[in-house]
Amino acid sequence: MDHYSYLIDRQHRNLLVGIILLVIAVVFTLAGESLELFGRRVSRAEEPKRFWWDVALFYLGGIFYIALYLFNTSN
Repeated sequence: MDHYSYLIDRQHRNLLVGIILLVIAVVFTLAGESLELFGRRVSRAEEPKRFWWDVALFYLGGIFYIALYLFNTSN
């Protein structure tokens, strides 16, 4: 039994994931550091291309999941 099913319906999970990814992207942008796989930190001052690539992936992921939610609710 899914213990968290009462917190959010199945159709709203994409929206929740999208919002969480957008919040993470904003926090990384404001902090100037992002996290990569295996806990590696990337600083905006030291590696700007890698930093913006990581942040852009979070922004695009958030937009993708929100668009997926909007597509599923319109049908």
